[in-house]
Amino acid sequence: MRGLARLSGALLLAATGRVLAAEVTEQIDVKASPAETWTAIGDFCGIQNWHPVIASCEITMAGDDTIRTLTAKDGAKFLERLVAWSGNEADRTYTYTILTSPLPLTAYKSTLSVSGSGETSLVTWTGSFTPNAPDNDVEKTVSNIYRTGLKGLKAKLEGM
Repeated sequence: MRGLARLSGALLLAATGRVLAAEVTEQIDVKASPAETWTAIGDFCGIQNWHPVIASCEITMAGDDTIRTLTAKDGAKFLERLVAWSGNEADRTYTYTILTSPLPLTAYKSTLSVSGSGETSLVTWTGSFTPNAPDNDVEKTVSNIYRTGLKGLKAKLEGM
């Protein structure tokens, strides 16, 4: 009976259009070695050098936590905490959470990673979060942020 109640609740949420969680993934191939690509993005504050929307980045420490404050060109501020970082050859990745932002979402966690071999890299940016309202289009907004950043990274690394 409990299983039926849970299923009924899930169907009710689906019918009302309420989204409990979302995930967005964007990828891009870059004509640069994984080591070169990681050099460009592996610095937690390096995003200011390749994401065309980010005007500045500042790193602060809160105890053992590394916090970055991103300021977008329109003045929007994002406060993010580094959760994990690995720059070794087999696992070039970092994960962060958003502490505060103007985006209508909560429970945001994202991972940026580089894979590949030779002179080609695959950069993957994945995020999961809970939209704050059932009718907002936050998934599309996050996807656009990722896509814009990855295109900026590609242009920087390929000299476009």
